[in-house]
Amino acid sequence: MSAHLTVLASLGVAILLSPEILVLGLVMACDRQAPRLSAFLYALGAAAGLALGLAIGCLVAPAPHTAAAPSPPTWTEFAVRLAIAALLVTVGVQRAINAARAAPIDGEAEAEGHGVTSRLKAWIASRLPGHGGGELPAGRRAIRSLLLGFATMGVHPKCVSVAIAAGHQAMQVPGDADRTLAFGVFAAIAMLPAVAPFAIELVRPGGSASMKESCERLMRRDGRWIVAVILLGAGGYVAWHAFQRMP
Repeated sequence: MSAHLTVLASLGVAILLSPEILVLGLVMACDRQAPRLSAFLYALGAAAGLALGLAIGCLVAPAPHTAAAPSPPTWTEFAVRLAIAALLVTVGVQRAINAARAAPIDGEAEAEGHGVTSRLKAWIASRLPGHGGGELPAGRRAIRSLLLGFATMGVHPKCVSVAIAAGHQAMQVPGDADRTLAFGVFAAIAMLPAVAPFAIELVRPGGSASMKESCERLMRRDGRWIVAVILLGAGGYVAWHAFQRMP
């Protein structure tokens, strides 16, 4: 159980240190008319995106192997584990390369071949000059924040890969209570960057704008190296576990 919790906590930290999630959440919290609502709906959309990745991981996971309920390994399970390990290692290598190059956060998304964060920020800039959103009705601003949260957590290649790996890993925990705890540990850590802007606006209204630049600078300098190490380690663990259960 402790090994599973360690891996899941590490995967949660990999999302926690994702600059694009926190920075875009701070942008949403800078909405001039409804900063708290925008930040809350952004967090809600992120939770839905995270749940999607976890659900995919659960669907592709085999039943937990226990002494009371042994299950013979299959080649399908082996291939799924190797695929998840390859995803984690690939994203980890990309993060390490971008950290070594000190690439801008926007450029990092482009280097991954998807540019999700860049396109979302460009959409905000074109539709909401100055991020104020004053020309948008309240309903459209709410939908915008919700969809951006979902896309950032549920579409971004790194977050989806990590969430799928976490769902797969949590399903290996025997016992419903321990499995629920495993899911809770991962989700609590992974959701922090999406929830933080809403919490900041509750405690210190207007504080999101002043924190955006410093958070982005800190995560660009240190966060990507930490995430790279975590993802490479988690990918190695999943691969080792795959070969341990090789048919």
